[in-house]
Amino acid sequence: MPDRPQTKSTRSGVRRAELRKRMSRPTPRWRDAMRSPAIVRGVLIALCFALIVGALISWTRTRQLVSPGRVMTDTRTVRVAFELEDPEATNSRRQGARNAAPRVYIEDATAFNEIESSLANLPTTLADAEDLDQVAPDIREGFNLTQERLDAIRSFARDDASQRSWTRRVDQLISQLRTIPVVEAQSWQLAQQSPSDRIELRSDQSAPTRAMKDRLVPFGGDQYVDAMTLAVRSVGFSGESTDLIVERLTNKHRPTFVFDQAATDELAEQLVAAIEPSIVRHPIGRVIYSEGQVLDEKTHALLQEEERAYSGARDIAGMWIDRAGALGASLIVTIAMMVYLTTFCPRIVRNPWRVFAIAVLMTACLLAATITSVAEPKFIHLFATGPTIFVAVAMVIAYEQRTAFALSSMHGLLVCLALNLPLSFLAMIMAGSGAMIWKLREIRQRDALIRAGLFSGGVLAISSALAGVLEAPIVPAIWTQLGWDAALAGLGGVGVGFLTLGILPSLERIFDITTGMTLIELRDPKNPLLRELQQRAPGTYNHSLNVATLAESAADAIGADGLHLYVGALYHDIGKMNKPEYFVENQMGGPNRHTRLSPAMSLLVIVGHVKDGVELAREYGLPRALHHYIESHHGTTLVEYFFHAAKKKADEDEDVDHPAEVEYRYPGPKPRTREAAILMLCDAVESAARAMSDPSPSRIEAMVHSIATKRLMDGQFDDSDLTLRELHVIEASLVKSLNSIYHGRIAYPEAETETKGADQRAAAGGNSGA
Repeated sequence: MPDRPQTKSTRSGVRRAELRKRMSRPTPRWRDAMRSPAIVRGVLIALCFALIVGALISWTRTRQLVSPGRVMTDTRTVRVAFELEDPEATNSRRQGARNAAPRVYIEDATAFNEIESSLANLPTTLADAEDLDQVAPDIREGFNLTQERLDAIRSFARDDASQRSWTRRVDQLISQLRTIPVVEAQSWQLAQQSPSDRIELRSDQSAPTRAMKDRLVPFGGDQYVDAMTLAVRSVGFSGESTDLIVERLTNKHRPTFVFDQAATDELAEQLVAAIEPSIVRHPIGRVIYSEGQVLDEKTHALLQEEERAYSGARDIAGMWIDRAGALGASLIVTIAMMVYLTTFCPRIVRNPWRVFAIAVLMTACLLAATITSVAEPKFIHLFATGPTIFVAVAMVIAYEQRTAFALSSMHGLLVCLALNLPLSFLAMIMAGSGAMIWKLREIRQRDALIRAGLFSGGVLAISSALAGVLEAPIVPAIWTQLGWDAALAGLGGVGVGFLTLGILPSLERIFDITTGMTLIELRDPKNPLLRELQQRAPGTYNHSLNVATLAESAADAIGADGLHLYVGALYHDIGKMNKPEYFVENQMGGPNRHTRLSPAMSLLVIVGHVKDGVELAREYGLPRALHHYIESHHGTTLVEYFFHAAKKKADEDEDVDHPAEVEYRYPGPKPRTREAAILMLCDAVESAARAMSDPSPSRIEAMVHSIATKRLMDGQFDDSDLTLRELHVIEASLVKSLNSIYHGRIAYPEAETETKGADQRAAAGGNSGA
């Protein structure tokens, strides 16, 4: 069947279908972003930051951040039943047991042996002595013998029965004496002062026995004699026998028991160890503390124990839910930070090192805030505010105020999440950060940080007091606490100011930034690099000074960084020091070295001063922020003088190829900032103005406009943020500055031709040979 002829509409449909197949589908922007290595590294850094911060928040929120002596702002009850030892009750019972512990006395076996040996054989010893002269002097004196006492003793030696009766009574007496502890008088006095009313007697002959302390008898004195007399009579002795034995016990005797401090302490510890701890049960719902209550040590210990019991009673699922919540909060804040940086500070996101430095800074400050606050909760107003204020200072020094306030606010939010602080505390942190950032718009003097710290400390102190009035219950003890908290918060702001002043050079190196103080030091004419430029290339140095003056005024006119540009202008031509005699401002009327060189060779010398300048900047340690001025102050402009010389030479010599314009251009890069674009323009107009023989205001204005238009049409400002309105303001500033520097003069007739030629060269760019 023959094919049907295609209609016009059919052919159009086929063409549209083919076009749709050929057209590639647009790739989503997020896919393009993820293909960038810098973005991928930034995302990985952000994820690591979120994980670390989430773990830190999860750990910190399980800690009790209250300290004894503070007024409680809420009421806390028991969440899970638990038992807790009552230390006071336990210690009281144990102290009672220690006080009631008996004093231990050890029997002096030698003393008893002496008594027993002197009495047991006394009748047998004296059996044959009929009078005192027949008794040994020692025995006579020891027993204070009289004839009556001697006869009484001899009566016990008449027969075996009497001797056994004596021996039995002596043994009973020794046993009786073992129950009557005779101690030193001082030991007896100490026993009477002891809180314990019991004693323990220990002997090798029997088990330890306990008795009341009133059984103790002090050695010597009437009480001792009475006790010995009573003991002797209690075993059956009477008459002269009793007096003889008592005399023996009082004349040649010593204490029968000795106090043992070590044994007493050991016994006391045994009794204390036997006391079981006093346990108190705390049911669910019991109030731990109430709002307005001043937390004491006992309640603080109870609170910590309740937290441990609650943590131990939780199941794994509940714990991981809390951890997931902390991680989720960390991710939300991290995403918010990344969105903000991507939207308002893309240069940070494009540089993974900057993202990493910010992440490390915020993590370290959050770690410092949480760990110190957990360790010493009573200083939380200092430890929780100081690190966030430091983040604000570091960010405003490294970048700009808006970024600093955003990042410090998010860091304050993380601190409040981790430490479970109220919104009023976050408001206080933001107020202190904002005050510090507002005062640190530019750091040109060292005392700027101190003034900013004092101002921020004042704002923090006032904010802390106001927040305390809003949050805390009004009780008598609260006013002292509010004053203490306000002082700590203020100290945080002031301390950060002093700390930053000390580590400012380190911050500049870490974040690759240059503060106003460093720039002021670099603009000092005694700087080694500037001194060398003065000595080796004085013409270039004077040219740099003029360019710096012009550039600073122009930058101030459009709100750019005038100080930064001024310093960059001072160093933009340092590369000319290597071959100063090849640049016209240093020739001092001498021969031109380029007359003996080919245009191509001269081009290498002229263009080389850019590369040499960058190398010198690195060698002398100039901040990297100034390197861009050196490498971009000519951009990719054409070296017109030598380009036209090369063209003229090619026209005169057929064997020489005509040069391509691209070969006689500077390698670039083009200016990427407004300040670098201003420097390019000022460098050109200053050289052109010096070349003018009659710099009248109208001619200066025409020259400035001509050079600015040429640079604009050449695309030199395409990579910068310079607008046409700003360019117009810059032109007006340059015309005003040049008119104040160069004054017109009368044009004499014979100089008219020369003046016209000079004006034409000035309009062409003037500095093409520099």
